[in-house]
Amino acid sequence: MDVKELEKIDKDVLGGDQKSLILFNSGHYWDEVVNQLKKATGFDILQCEQIAMIAHTKGKAVVLSGGVNKLLPVDNVLKEIGLVTEIR
Repeated sequence: MDVKELEKIDKDVLGGDQKSLILFNSGHYWDEVVNQLKKATGFDILQCEQIAMIAHTKGKAVVLSGGVNKLLPVDNVLKEIGLVTEIR
């Protein structure tokens, strides 16, 4: 491994490029959102329901934080059913 590869690993591990995956409220059915959150994240149902409730009541919720490489696969699964998300 060269120095650039090691620096990239350090940033991912230490959160140097820390981003958040945001889920926005949408017109989807409750069960669809909760099940898709579970599929995308592997979180238990209670945690998925809490994320969905925050998005529903406040308009948006943080699903997950981390490096972009960690968030993109989760984002793609959420978008499979047309959920509105953003990585910031």
